[in-house]
Amino acid sequence: MPGSNSVVSIFDDLKMIRPPSPYWPESANVYVFKDGDGISFFDVGCGSVASADRLFNALKFLKWEARPIKKIILSHAHPDHMGAMEILLSGVSPGHIILHEIDIPYALDPEKLPLSFDIPLCKERWTETGDQGKEVEKGPGFDLIAYFRSLGCAMCRVKPDRTVVEGDTIQVDDYDFNVFHTPGHAPGHMSLYDPGKRLLLAGDILGEMVAWYAPSSGGAEGYLGSLNKVGNLDIDLILPSHGSVIVDATKAIQETREKILERDIVITKALQAGPKTFEELNRLLFDSPSVQFFPGTPILESHLQKLKDEKSILMEVCKDGGTLYRG
Repeated sequence: MPGSNSVVSIFDDLKMIRPPSPYWPESANVYVFKDGDGISFFDVGCGSVASADRLFNALKFLKWEARPIKKIILSHAHPDHMGAMEILLSGVSPGHIILHEIDIPYALDPEKLPLSFDIPLCKERWTETGDQGKEVEKGPGFDLIAYFRSLGCAMCRVKPDRTVVEGDTIQVDDYDFNVFHTPGHAPGHMSLYDPGKRLLLAGDILGEMVAWYAPSSGGAEGYLGSLNKVGNLDIDLILPSHGSVIVDATKAIQETREKILERDIVITKALQAGPKTFEELNRLLFDSPSVQFFPGTPILESHLQKLKDEKSILMEVCKDGGTLYRG
């Protein structure tokens, strides 16, 4: 039956609607709960026709399509998590739309989203290095919103009616979730934890891959702080936004932490061998010029900020206005 292949049963009252791939530009996982006589969502996925059809077909397969939507909880305001809101809201009126207060500006006005992705920084760095003439997918003329649209995962405007912060609680039937602010990948990224069920809805901070991070979204320091925060919880099951259910929380958190810290090691070892420019360090970390532009630039910048704060490296402005980093 259409929809059956995309449905993963977590519990009788909680299902994952899984995309064909965990990698962008596919949708994030959608989690749907029975909530009294209705249903509630944690994220709704991309707004493409294929992604929306997968969501609706999964609800039909579950025989939940006629249930009213009580709550839509959005982990953060990125298009693969909330792009389908436009389609959903064209046919239904959910009881509540919930988002962390820090991500509200990006949900209300997606044109602000490039700021949290640090796209202006990417363009500035690209111009400084003299690479602006390269033929790359992403470069000085890069338009983030048009890029989302071209890949079939457009961003939409949403006005949440409830905002939350760390320490708030969200009840979904007999799930009692504590809100944890977990930045790094998005300024207002949040994860939800039910201490009774020892269940973590992790969003993007844990999963199939390490999510990109940017200074304006919390950076490497924010991401590591988020991992430390959830690492202090008693977790039996992690439900990530990308990839399969995680049953070994300690291993997943440690592996993600190590992958982030490995970039610190690469940078510091390179600088021990001699001073390097931003461009040289970016090329060490990332192969493709398009990836060097984004997300390489904000990832590297966030590590350089972290290492400077720790006094592990020095930054030197040269006479020609360029910048060198030293170990």
